[in-house]
Amino acid sequence: MATSSIVNTLGAGSGIDVKSLAQSLVDAEKTPKKERIDAKITKSEARITGYGAIKFALSDLKNAFAKLNDASDFSSIKTANTQPAAFGVTASSTADTGQYSIEVLQTALAQRTASSSFAERSTALNGGAAFTLDLSVGGVSKGAINVVTATPAGMVSAINGAKLGVTAQLINTSNGYNVVITGESGTAKNFSLTSNNGTGTAVSGVSFATPLQTATDARFKVNGLEVTRSSNTITDVIDGVTLDLYANSTGAARLDLNRDTSGIKDNIKGLVTAYNDFEAALKILGDRDSKVEEFGGVLAGENLLQTVRTQVRNLVISTSSTPGTTIQAARDVGLSIDRNGKLTLDETKLDTALQNNFGEVSTMFSAGTNNKSIYSVAPAGLAGSAVNSIEKMLLSTGLIDTQSKSATTQIAKYKKELTELETRMDKLLNRYTSQFSIMESMVGNSNSTRDGLKNTFTAMMKAYD
Repeated sequence: MATSSIVNTLGAGSGIDVKSLAQSLVDAEKTPKKERIDAKITKSEARITGYGAIKFALSDLKNAFAKLNDASDFSSIKTANTQPAAFGVTASSTADTGQYSIEVLQTALAQRTASSSFAERSTALNGGAAFTLDLSVGGVSKGAINVVTATPAGMVSAINGAKLGVTAQLINTSNGYNVVITGESGTAKNFSLTSNNGTGTAVSGVSFATPLQTATDARFKVNGLEVTRSSNTITDVIDGVTLDLYANSTGAARLDLNRDTSGIKDNIKGLVTAYNDFEAALKILGDRDSKVEEFGGVLAGENLLQTVRTQVRNLVISTSSTPGTTIQAARDVGLSIDRNGKLTLDETKLDTALQNNFGEVSTMFSAGTNNKSIYSVAPAGLAGSAVNSIEKMLLSTGLIDTQSKSATTQIAKYKKELTELETRMDKLLNRYTSQFSIMESMVGNSNSTRDGLKNTFTAMMKAYD
C-alpha cells in the first residue's frame, strides 16, 4: 500500500518532500530492529546490576562469617575487680575463668640513686678528660661505660647509650644539677656505679652515693598464697591473665573472670541477618513480578541464582570440618533454615551451648585457629570454610564474575549490531532519496509533456470553431 500511495502521490504531479518520504520508509524498517537491540542491551545491563547485587550481599555474608572465623573471636573474657586502684587485669582467651582473691602487699620498685651536685650541665669533669663509669647490677659487673664528653650532660648521654639496664636523667635543682640513675625493679636489680679516671681512682667530684629509692620485689597473695616477683607486671601466676600492680590493696580484693558471650551472640545474630538479607536479595532478583526498581526480576529464570543459593545454604547446614563431640554443626547452636528459606536462631539453645560447651562452639566455628589462608588445605571450621568458599565465589574467575563478563561481551556485540544497523539504514536512506528524486524528475517531465499536448489540442479545437 505504501508503494501505491507513493505512485499515486507522484502521479499527481504535486511537490513532494523526497527526504521526508525516504526517511519515513527507513524508520519503518529501522525502528523495530533498533528497539529489539536496545531491549537486549537494557536487559544485559540489568543483569550486570543483578550480579553486582549478588556480590554485595555475598560480601556482607562473608564479613558476618569472618566475625566467627578465628579463635580470637571467641576470646573475650569479662573481668570484675573490686579494687582497680590497687591492680589492673588483662585476660586473654586462654584465661582460667573463676573467682580469685588478690591482695597486693608491696609493689616492686627500682633503685634510684643521685650523683653529687654540679654547678652547670656543662661543668668540666676530670679536667675535661674522658673517663669511665663502672656498673655492677645484682653484684655482677656490667663493664665500663666510656664518658667521652666529660660533663654531667655527657655522663647522661653515655649511660643511656650503653643500654646496660640503668637509665640516667639530668635534674636541675635549686642547688645545681644532679644525675639521677634508675635501675630495673626488683631486689636482684640493685646496682652500684663508680667513676674511674683511668688510673683506678675515682674522678674528683663524681660520685653516686645519694640513695633516693631502694629496689624491692612485688609481694602479693593469690587465693591466700604469697607470691614474689621482680616486676609489677605479672604474667605467670594465673594462666592467660596479666596483673599490673599499682599500690597496696586494702585487704584482699575479689577478681571475677567470666566468659563474655554477648559479643559472640551478637556476631551469630549478625550472621542470621546477613544470610536472610542475602536470601531476600536473591528472591527479588529472581521475581519477575517484583516492583523493586533496578533489581526486581533482572535475573529471573537464571540458573545462577539457584546455584549460588544452594552453595551458600550448604555452608550453613553442613557439618563443620572441625566438629566436637556435642557441637558439630550450626544446628547444634540453634541455627536452622525454615521452610521459607530464612535462617533462624534458637537463642535458648545457643545460650546452653555457650554455657556447657564453649570450647566446642569455638572450635566448630573457627577450628581453634587464627588468620587462616584461603589457600590452606587444613580444616578451617564452619565459619572459616564459609569465608574461604565465599571468597572464591567472589574472585574474578568465579561464576558470578564470569556471567557478568559474558553480559558485558553481549552488550559490546549488541552495540556493534546497532552500529551496523545505522550504517545499513544510512545507505538505504541514500538509495531511497536518490530513487525518489529520479521518480520526481520523471513525473515532472511527464507533466510537462501532458501540459504541452493539452495546449496543442486546445489550440486545434479553437481552429475548428
